[in-house]
Amino acid sequence: MRLKRITTAVISGLIALCASAQGVISVDSKASVLPDGNVELLLTVNLEPGWYMYSTVPVSGGPMATSFTADGSSAFTLSGGLQDVEEAHVKLDEGFGIDVKYFEGTAQFRQVIVPASQEPFTVTGYLEFQTCNGAECTLNESEVSVKVDPSAAPGNTSAAPAAVTADDSSASGTSSGQGFWSFLLIAFLAGLAGVITPCVFPMIPMTVGFLIGGGSTRRAGVLKGVIFGLSIMVIYTLLGLVVALFQSTAATDAIGTHWIPNLIFALLFLVFAVSFLGAFEITLPSGLANKADREADKGGYVAAFFVALAMVIVSFSCTGPFVGSILAAAVLDGVALRPIVGMAVFGLGFSLPFVVLSFFPGVMKKLPKSGGWLNMVKVVFAYIMLAFAMKFLYNIDAYFGWGIITRLGFIASWVVLALLLGLYFLGVFRTSHDSPTDGIGWGRHIAAIVCITFAFYLIPGLFGAPLQSISGLIPPMDGSTLTLSQGGSQASSGDNAAAATGYSTLEYHTDLDKALAESKATGKPVFVVFKSHTCSVCKQMEATVLSSAAVMDRLSGDFVIAHLYVDDKTEDAEFRTLGRRYRDLEMRQFASASQPLYAVVDAEGNTLSGPIGSCSEEEFLNFLNF
Repeated sequence: MRLKRITTAVISGLIALCASAQGVISVDSKASVLPDGNVELLLTVNLEPGWYMYSTVPVSGGPMATSFTADGSSAFTLSGGLQDVEEAHVKLDEGFGIDVKYFEGTAQFRQVIVPASQEPFTVTGYLEFQTCNGAECTLNESEVSVKVDPSAAPGNTSAAPAAVTADDSSASGTSSGQGFWSFLLIAFLAGLAGVITPCVFPMIPMTVGFLIGGGSTRRAGVLKGVIFGLSIMVIYTLLGLVVALFQSTAATDAIGTHWIPNLIFALLFLVFAVSFLGAFEITLPSGLANKADREADKGGYVAAFFVALAMVIVSFSCTGPFVGSILAAAVLDGVALRPIVGMAVFGLGFSLPFVVLSFFPGVMKKLPKSGGWLNMVKVVFAYIMLAFAMKFLYNIDAYFGWGIITRLGFIASWVVLALLLGLYFLGVFRTSHDSPTDGIGWGRHIAAIVCITFAFYLIPGLFGAPLQSISGLIPPMDGSTLTLSQGGSQASSGDNAAAATGYSTLEYHTDLDKALAESKATGKPVFVVFKSHTCSVCKQMEATVLSSAAVMDRLSGDFVIAHLYVDDKTEDAEFRTLGRRYRDLEMRQFASASQPLYAVVDAEGNTLSGPIGSCSEEEFLNFLNF
């Protein structure tokens, strides 16, 4: 057992040395005590010129996000996940077909640690990140060991940039960048949208009448309106607080890609979409609304709070999807305060029309009357929720690597949904609870044009167009595109589809032992590929050089192909994960820790040709023609 630990340590050291020679100059760590008694661990990565690394924000189907994993210890716990200190650069990654966040030169990350006591302890763990330079990528694991004395004078944060300690939102882990303000704007607009749903809009006159009625003065009506608005905000904020409290550290780190939360959100969207289409109605227990109504009947300022509570409960069947969407966006971002702030802003948007109308009740005469248009709003929301449910289902598929929901299938489903919604606006079909209409107004015509135009915008994506404007919402390029020929059309729907074209359609093994066994049986050499799921350069090589006709002709007939993923998380008794086993093999046999790396071996695993990394088609053919 001791020999095994020594061997593992030596291998880790060799990989670390190799990584330092390929992009990383140094990784520095420093801990300091914050004014609240917690400890801030500051990790600084210095990169070689021309190399870059990715941020801590996970992107489904994108590169590996930088993360920190602490060894098990009862002396401390991690508060939230690893956070970027500075705002990352953004660029379109051609390999993934999506925008990615990255750092060049120097990258700094912070991790908040909560000590279990005031006794000194040592934080040990490792920083895991990926570096690339456009020609190759490297997975890195840098060991971290920092001594911490919680009893030291707090405020010793000289090593940290001012943005870390001076900005409250940054200190709490909430991004102060454009993404955070976009999130708040969406939350506010979602609150406003909740007002024009069939569950809420018809209640506006009655609610405003209560706030300004009862013989109260104008000042009293205004005050009750303010209390009503603040009560709405408090109720939704408390909901966000509950979600934030139950957001564990481990869940925060992985929730953006883990299948369980994505399944929950997918089911939530699907259920509400079906409900909005008229299959059934979702309501909270009637007893809650009845109790709130009884308290509201007592009148006075306190009654304004119970009117707000009754409004929240009664409107749940319509506002639930908005609340779920905001909470999903907040939780998937991995920041503890976002559910709280998001729900507060949602409550502000939801209550603002009621408050304004309590100030100026005469405006109610100009509001449109309730009617069939409210049901149209529900149907529109239903189609939007179906579209985003596909996004969560794709995240589940990507987590397990099933390949069931391909880019082709995803875009095709959005095309169908957009066309159906456009036809709905044109009155081609109605839902079971739509009111008959004599004609189609200009508003519905414009909405139909928008939906159908969006569908036609998506159609080129079925044939390989990048669709850059929505690249963050759809799966990355995966080879599943339609190919038109004189004889008709055929679809490629996965890595091993025989009817498709391109390197990704060739059959391969992900287990080296099985590839070597097939090599013994057939007499063919093994074409070994060291790669990772998050390697942009690997995807570019496969889409260009490896998919050329000459290379495809050689690989498809003369080799057994083995894809060895160095980031494979499958458990391994000796190396902890299968990815570590393959990284060890790459290091020992080929003296490299970068990806992609290609080699040809015989049935015994002996090297016949290579290794070779990213290169031209001519160089690659010379490598194959050993």
